[in-house]
Amino acid sequence: MVAYHLEVGIKADLLVGSGLYNCPMSGLKGTGTETGTFVNVLIDAPSRQLDRPLTYLVPPELEGEVRTGSIVLVPLINTLQVGYVLGACRPPDIPRIRAIEALVDEPPVFDEDMVRLCEWISERYLSSLNQALRLVMPPGRSRRVVEYISLAVDAGEALEAVPARAARRRDIIRALAASEGELPLQELKECLGNAFSSQALKALLDKGHVKRRFAIPRPRVSRVNVRIAEITAAGRRAIEDPESLARAPARLRLLVALRDHGGVLTVPELQRVAKTSTAALKDAEKAGLVSLRLEERLRDPFATRSFPNIEPHVLNPEQEEALRAIGERMDKSGGGVVLLHGITGSGKTEVYLHAIEHALARSRTALVLVPEIALTPQMVQRFKGRLGDEVAVLHSRLGLGERYDQWRGIREGRYRVVIGARSALFAPLDDLGLIVIDEEHESTYKENSTPRYHAREVAEERARLSGAVLVLGSATPLLESRHAAEKGDYTYLRLARRVDDRPLPGAEIVDMRELSVPGLRTILSPRLVNALVRTYETGEQAILFLNRRGFARFLQCHECGYIFQCRNCSVSLCFHARETYLLCHHCNWSISEPFICPQCGKNVVRYAGIGTERVEEELRRLLPQMSCIRMDADTTRHKHAHWDMLEDFKSRKAQILLGTQMIAKGLDIPNVTLVGVINADTSLGLPDFRAGERTFQLLTQVSGRAGRGALPGRVIVQTFNPEHYAIRSAVRGDAEAFYRQELAFRREAFYPPYSRLVNLVISSEREEHARAAAEGLGEILKPLVRPHEGELLGPAPAPLAKLKGRYRFHLTLKTAFLERLADRLRNALSSYDAFRRSYCKQQGIAHEDISLAVDVDPVTLL
Repeated sequence: MVAYHLEVGIKADLLVGSGLYNCPMSGLKGTGTETGTFVNVLIDAPSRQLDRPLTYLVPPELEGEVRTGSIVLVPLINTLQVGYVLGACRPPDIPRIRAIEALVDEPPVFDEDMVRLCEWISERYLSSLNQALRLVMPPGRSRRVVEYISLAVDAGEALEAVPARAARRRDIIRALAASEGELPLQELKECLGNAFSSQALKALLDKGHVKRRFAIPRPRVSRVNVRIAEITAAGRRAIEDPESLARAPARLRLLVALRDHGGVLTVPELQRVAKTSTAALKDAEKAGLVSLRLEERLRDPFATRSFPNIEPHVLNPEQEEALRAIGERMDKSGGGVVLLHGITGSGKTEVYLHAIEHALARSRTALVLVPEIALTPQMVQRFKGRLGDEVAVLHSRLGLGERYDQWRGIREGRYRVVIGARSALFAPLDDLGLIVIDEEHESTYKENSTPRYHAREVAEERARLSGAVLVLGSATPLLESRHAAEKGDYTYLRLARRVDDRPLPGAEIVDMRELSVPGLRTILSPRLVNALVRTYETGEQAILFLNRRGFARFLQCHECGYIFQCRNCSVSLCFHARETYLLCHHCNWSISEPFICPQCGKNVVRYAGIGTERVEEELRRLLPQMSCIRMDADTTRHKHAHWDMLEDFKSRKAQILLGTQMIAKGLDIPNVTLVGVINADTSLGLPDFRAGERTFQLLTQVSGRAGRGALPGRVIVQTFNPEHYAIRSAVRGDAEAFYRQELAFRREAFYPPYSRLVNLVISSEREEHARAAAEGLGEILKPLVRPHEGELLGPAPAPLAKLKGRYRFHLTLKTAFLERLADRLRNALSSYDAFRRSYCKQQGIAHEDISLAVDVDPVTLL
């Protein structure tokens, strides 16, 4: 197959000779002139010089077909390039503009609002527009274009028109006829071998005997075709005369089943309902009683799941007031942002559902983001049970074909509500009326590859462009969100009561320092063990939380004290007992037994620190009568693992659910009355200004899993830092005390929300190259920030100094005036790019050997 690949490294000055430049955009309607219609096209190439729209003429044969979001082939210098139409523009004031070569046979992949959103992402996060546009592309869409050749007339007619002496033209026609009339050009060449002639193909194209089209291959999956059975008029008459089918009972059952189900069923459904064989169906088809056909169906990730109907709950006064405020803003064209601060168990999800129904009743659509894939099953159950088949789901655990079909269904208007993780934010919903971000405080809403966008900020911009309402829901809102609400930027709504006035669980601290014995590590305190026993005796369930997987945090040589380290990252290796290996949780590098110390050569090791695997073993030893489900990244690798484990726990096949942060939020299981936090200190020691906030959020969220039914709940928090304000505030349920103390710390240290950060991380496989590039970037950035505008920290080794084989240095810009500095910063990055290229040339290394990651508004500085 012929693919038009991307050309990189095109010099900017060559574009001048192409007669191409960027014109201001306008709507596609009414842009035609006596000389034609012009559009701005962004070339799909990583080159920084090409990261700007170029103007092309729409040829007469494509008038009315080229739209915003169309994929086109355009000439650039002496090549054809793939490009995306960003919109129409005014006629340029230069004598010659080249025309679009071809329109790719693919519906537009984005609309004008998405173009504006991507331009905003590019500006805010200092990324290229090309990188931003990739966020809105269909899942699994290829970035290459294939040229197809097909017969434009009947093969016999074409052969009659071509002289017998034109053997090569006739060979092309015969090859196409033998392949149902169409072949990719490359396959046509391979089929004919030396008999293929480009001149012969051109002659056939000129005469109109064949035609060409360009298409982007579908995702790397086949379409799903389902056999459909439909009753015919003869079949309906036969049912009215059962005597005629007295000797064919199976045929009668087929016809009755079809009649009772609207006349149409898939073949598997028909055979199941009618309890008949394939032979009986074929006989019915031969008799003209049933017609069979193939029909394309979208993949349904939940086709094997049932969703019982869920009736709306009656809202309490707080929920009613929140819904009223959201509905009023939805009814206004301006939309707005609402911060819904509701304690755990206060019924935020029910408010979301009522608000979505409000949007649907006004013929608008809705988008719901959840932070973890683990939350999606529960949300899908509630939303599909309430809203039915209008709900689509988008997240990375779905197969590629499933994701593409869900995306297609959204674009075609089959689904009006979308639930998903971060990337679902770019679902092609029309007339968006409501965006909900559940657990808005979660760091997983931040993308960790370029462009490093935050879903909360992008959702705010998408809501503004669509006139939609954005609802940020959380029991522990981000400090930035609370601060924005206090300033009046967000509407603040509070849900301070649990549903049915259920009490919050009682929480207590266990000071693990009092239980420590030299040489031994207590994993489960006697108080927690006794509470688990009582939970078992009363037929209730418990959740145990530890935000660290594996068996032991590290392995240490007992002779010399060496700690086994990852060769690619500056971290210790975690021991996994089930697989009996040491594993790096960053790059997946591992060491298998025996564990020989590289420093002294001895094979005497001790395990230090605990993970969920170790806790599971301790539970089996202390409480063998209680069954446990462990839910972490090691046990949830297969596709439906989250769903299956939660279903098993809800059906009480286990008394304990043990897991990492994926079980800390969103779960609503009425029979859970006890939550135990194995170690509340895992996040406190991180060199990150958000460590205290994350600890408070996690403890508050996991505590809220207890007592959500008729029975009261209890929370036991094990810690070595009982005096820490984050732990103390979480146990007391005193969010205001935590916010006051944390805000004071942020104000004093000039951290968000009182400033904005830009973290610039330079990495290379050679430490000296990373250091030199970071120092060069530092020299470029120093004049950027004046004393009253902020401060530049670094360059310095990053806290995680080596990651996946690359040494890392970072610089951090702290400023309250980032919008003012944005253009200067973008120019500085261009200067750095020139410096990097010069340095790499001097050192004799490739430009790609030194990389720069620009993270605007980072959620972590590790």
